[in-house]
Amino acid sequence: MSISKNSILKLISIFFLSVFILINALFWMTQEYLSAMEQKEQLRRFFIAERLVREGEDELKHLMIKSVTDITQEELLKNGRVLTELPFAKMVLYKNRTIFVRTPPPPHPKAFFSPHPPPPPKDIFTHMALEDIETKGAIPIWAIFVFIDLLILLFFIYLMKKLLPLYHLKNAIRSYKDGDTKLDAPTNTYDEVSEITVEFNHVLEKIASMKEARTLFMRNVFHELKTPIMKGSLTADCLEPSQNQERLKRIFERMGYLLDEFSKIERFGSKECELKIGEYLFVDLLDAAYDILMCDKNGFILKLEEPKLILSVDFELFAIALKNLLDNALKYGSGKPTIIVSAHFIKICSHGEPILEEKRDFSKPFNRSYENSASGLGLGLYLTNSIVQKHGFHFVYSYKDDINSFEIKF
Repeated sequence: MSISKNSILKLISIFFLSVFILINALFWMTQEYLSAMEQKEQLRRFFIAERLVREGEDELKHLMIKSVTDITQEELLKNGRVLTELPFAKMVLYKNRTIFVRTPPPPHPKAFFSPHPPPPPKDIFTHMALEDIETKGAIPIWAIFVFIDLLILLFFIYLMKKLLPLYHLKNAIRSYKDGDTKLDAPTNTYDEVSEITVEFNHVLEKIASMKEARTLFMRNVFHELKTPIMKGSLTADCLEPSQNQERLKRIFERMGYLLDEFSKIERFGSKECELKIGEYLFVDLLDAAYDILMCDKNGFILKLEEPKLILSVDFELFAIALKNLLDNALKYGSGKPTIIVSAHFIKICSHGEPILEEKRDFSKPFNRSYENSASGLGLGLYLTNSIVQKHGFHFVYSYKDDINSFEIKF
């Protein structure tokens, strides 16, 4: 399961991990602080108890201290774990019992004179062991923090379980194929993610229904148009050979080709058309564009800087793109348009008025600027731009010195 670095699941995991580490660090610091304060309080009571030890055990009980008589000092100092070490004293932990032990001082050197008074005699340290009998809290501090850690982990697991369907939904959307009406994602968890999946499936069903209706409509339109064109072509074939008959045959052939072209353009616009890439000479593509446009190639000025230019394109679609540019240059230009062919670009230039700034968005077939235009709807340039981009090329328009230039860059 690969998760992107900006995934919500990853961010939540990092957040919970940070909170978990922070809480446990605070627990450790709190534990150390409370332990130090507790030892300080124990030492305070031990020091007071030392002064009262000769007054009897009753006085020591008020301090929750008692004398230790069942363990020798040697046993305590040997097997007890030292908690705090002071001059002439140690506080040790012996079998879960906290005991304060006085230790004898080191022997005083006799060879030298010392201005300080000699240490007390060793006998006052004999059996000087006091035990803290204060009852600790019923719930130790670490138990509270363990409970908090468990709550955080349980909440994290619960949250990830709730968000995991969102990850499955994302993968289902990515693996969605054209024609599918449902996503391969769970819809039985009764939460927001399941509701989103259900609504998404409803949208997919509507889209599929609309596409089916659109396909049926286009098929009916093409069928209804093909029938009279076929009848007209058959009728023209039955006429006596003449110039008018040839003209009629060319007209019906042209209409039939345009209808096929519209069908291809419709499939291309609906993303249903796959490119059939091949290597072709540009001059062959240009001749195909002339034939589609039914124009005389002598009506253009051709400048071949790269006469044997070979392009890896879909022959029919790229010929349509060229045809649209040639048609645009003939309709809205004056004089002969110029076709410049180099190794890196194809440029079609014509004299005329510039295209208005608001009409230069060729990524849309129609916009408000074209709606009231009598010169066209911009569909040809939109199709050319779409076909060029589909091939991975760039479509660029420029205007300079009264010349409109449409350039296809490789």
